[in-house]
Amino acid sequence: SLKVDNLLASLNKKDAESLKKALLDPDVPTRAIERVLHKNKIDCGCWAINQWRKANGIILRTTNTIGGK
Repeated sequence: SLKVDNLLASLNKKDAESLKKALLDPDVPTRAIERVLHKNKIDCGCWAINQWRKANGIILRTTNTIGGK
């Protein structure tokens, strides 16, 4: 996702590396990344994060489904 690429480019090196590490880790839920970004006043939702992950070949191991696990 262009939004995530732009976000990574706008962050300082340390923050960008931390975010990229989380994005590339299939065990880190997209929702968790979204929450941390929102706490830091960064508007980037699950859709953009998932699009970036899909474009970068990240196969997520955990998915939230309605009604539980």
